[in-house]
Amino acid sequence: MKISVSHLGAIQEEASIELKPLTIFIGPNNAGKTWLAYSLAGILGSYGSREYAQAYADKKVSNIYQRLNNAIERVLAEENATIDLHQFIDEHGETYFNEVAHYASHWMSDFFSTQLAHFDSMSISLQLEEVRAGLLDRISQYARTSRVAGSVLTIRKSAGDDKVFAFTASETPEAEGQEESIGELIPVQEVRERLISFVSTALHRSLYPQVRIFPTERTTLVTFRFSERLVDRTTLELNQKVIDTLDALVKDLDMAKIAEQRVTARQAIWPVGAFLNMMSDIMRIRSRDWEARKKIAERNSAIKRYIELSEILETQILAGNVFLSTPEPDPRREVLFQPTDDVHLEIPIVSSMVKELSPLVLYLRYLAQPGELVIIDEPEMNLHPAAQVKIIEFLAMLVNAGLHVLITTHSTYVIDHLTNLLDAYRHQNQDDIVELFLLEDKEAFISQEKVSVYSFEDGEVKDVLKPEGTIDWRTFSDVTTLVNRIHFELLGE
Repeated sequence: MKISVSHLGAIQEEASIELKPLTIFIGPNNAGKTWLAYSLAGILGSYGSREYAQAYADKKVSNIYQRLNNAIERVLAEENATIDLHQFIDEHGETYFNEVAHYASHWMSDFFSTQLAHFDSMSISLQLEEVRAGLLDRISQYARTSRVAGSVLTIRKSAGDDKVFAFTASETPEAEGQEESIGELIPVQEVRERLISFVSTALHRSLYPQVRIFPTERTTLVTFRFSERLVDRTTLELNQKVIDTLDALVKDLDMAKIAEQRVTARQAIWPVGAFLNMMSDIMRIRSRDWEARKKIAERNSAIKRYIELSEILETQILAGNVFLSTPEPDPRREVLFQPTDDVHLEIPIVSSMVKELSPLVLYLRYLAQPGELVIIDEPEMNLHPAAQVKIIEFLAMLVNAGLHVLITTHSTYVIDHLTNLLDAYRHQNQDDIVELFLLEDKEAFISQEKVSVYSFEDGEVKDVLKPEGTIDWRTFSDVTTLVNRIHFELLGE
């Protein structure tokens, strides 16, 4: 997918990138790498889908999809309708996603939880031609059922069928003789919102089933207890004298003045919130959910591979096991690490590397699905150089297992070793060289067609992956040259 961006933070002039299965942003701090990565997460994921769908339902966007509007009118008038999503994407797919990107300027401040940064001039546009065939195939396989007000309105899309069906309860045998119209049973605006949201979600999840974000704050956030705390509540018997006293106190207080002086805590930026939600989902995993996932893995090679990869990450990089403290959700449930058979440690006291990578272990074990976009801000953070070399091998293995990975990095080890993985893929006899690599797995060898590398510096974004497979990482080498020059100057040479 080709993307053009301008007027986003440090990126002012128009820049072009291509999202490939493995996309890497390098460059100095404050160059726009994370802002762009997060902005794409918002546009391509559930946040952008939800915001645009609501704006369309409220008629705040200029573009109109007549096929969608006609379906809404038919549901209200005839109590059933169909929408062919294959035809919708054929006619409007690229326009739709560009409309979502265009509307992002309206919500980006809330997304980043900022009042000081402005996005009015931001421009992001997408070209979907290279991913169009895959998008059409995935929309056919997409399946979901949504019911409104019990089953007064049902919206359904089955796998293998291109059409969305929307129908009311009056279309079902048990509701025969029902006289009320759909507009009398459910507000017209809600019917509109539900249909638009259903179609929008289907389009986004056919592009990427989920967008998963691992922000730099993850090393702190993973130490939280995500399970819901149980609080003993005691019902207090208030006598009339206490009630009268409270009433008098309320009258004496200037509530308006208090409201004006109230300081509202700033919400976390959405990428952090998305990470917290993912960890909360993991903490709610039950033993029967885990057993069900293992059964799915028996017939789905991709899910089986993600579970295997979680184990590889544990054993070959973390040198220990990451697990949940109780088999069932519990207020005291937490993430534990087992470096040896007889030692169990709470996550807050383990090494920074374990804090850094344990969420990735849990995601792969319990949640990962083929085609998801995984965005990791500085995966090398807190890692020894040897572990940094291992992590780029591991990320290439994720890509070869069907995930999409976008990372930002400052690591020369990551970039230098990536060129080795590209060269190894082209090697005539991979079995002869696999032992040279730290994870000793040919699945880490990656085709250059799956990789893009961009340098962010001085407001510009440049493609630095050359056709011959070399990477021009001048942003790092310039610093190396500077350090060497200082060294020789001090020696008087």
